[in-house]
This record gives sequence, C-alpha cells and structure tokens, in this order.
Amino acid sequence: MDDGEPVEPNHHLQHRYPAESRYCAMCGGALKPRIVLPDRKRLKVCERCGFVEFVGPKAVAGCLVVAERRVLLLRRGNPPAIGKWTFPGGYIDLGETPAAAAMRETAEEVGLEVAIERVHGVYADPARPDAMVVVYLATAGPDARPSLSAEALEVAFFGADEIPWNELAFRTTRDALDDWASAMAAARSG
Repeated sequence: MDDGEPVEPNHHLQHRYPAESRYCAMCGGALKPRIVLPDRKRLKVCERCGFVEFVGPKAVAGCLVVAERRVLLLRRGNPPAIGKWTFPGGYIDLGETPAAAAMRETAEEVGLEVAIERVHGVYADPARPDAMVVVYLATAGPDARPSLSAEALEVAFFGADEIPWNELAFRTTRDALDDWASAMAAARSG
C-alpha cells in the first residue's frame, strides 16, 4: 500500500473490530481474554505488557434538519444500509464535540451549513449497542438547498406522515424520527 494514496475504509473489515482484534495496540503482543477487576468483566488483556483493551460504543452525531415542519433525509450511498434513508450524521472525531460533528457531517453529506437548535435525543439499538447516536434538531438558512454527495444518493424533505418508514437505515433512525413525528403530532393537536 502506497503511504501517499488516500484509503477507502473496508466497512466489512471495520465491523469485525473489536471482536476479532488479536494484538495489543501498545506493544503488538497477543491479546487474551481475562477477568479484569474491579468489575470482573472479561476483556482482552495483552500477555506481554498488560494493556487492557477497554472498548466502548462508537459515538455518532447527526442532525434532523427541519424546514416548514418537514425533516431532511438522505438515501445512503455507503455501507452499511446502502440505499436506505437516514438523517445526515456520522462518527464523532477525537477532540470534536457532538454538535460540531453533527454540523460537519451535515455539511459533508448534504452540503448544508446548519444551526443547532437543541438536542433532540440520544439513541442506541438494544440489539446492536455498538454505537450511540446524539441527534440534534437543526435549521438551515431560508434559501439553503441540500445537495447530493457520495454519501447521499438522494435527498428529500418529508412531513411526518410521508417518512419512508419501511426503508429506514437503522433502528436509531426510526427511533429519532418516531420521536420527531410524535412531537409534530402533539404540536398540531395542542
């Protein structure tokens, strides 16, 4: 592999981490499952230097960009869930706040500079708790128009009754949109 060439991540390989990690990130020694105190959890420990591989969920942030009681969704262009609908979002980089990550991902994926209004919620899929998603309500300028990217094959605004519920990418997408749709219904009736 040439050090100067950009690399496209192999998402299938990335999803095998940390379950299949075998070597210590500190010294390269072999990892072996051991009981670690004080919690008595079984974690991978380096047989050479004693480094404990504490792995937590990935932190993700995204925006529900709302305009005129409609929410912006994108059709995913990358794995996992290619072709399914979700809101703009992605992994939080080390040293980045969740709000900054949500705004960055929205700009990268759909070309919109947004203003964060507030936290909408924090979501995790109980069946796959490998990521937690911080979702913000956000607005774009009145003349802003979303654009396509390698990550967004299609973009569209949906009213609460128009969301393609059977084509959503993730459980966390469904949960966040369900909460948003419920809030829209409550605002209409109240």
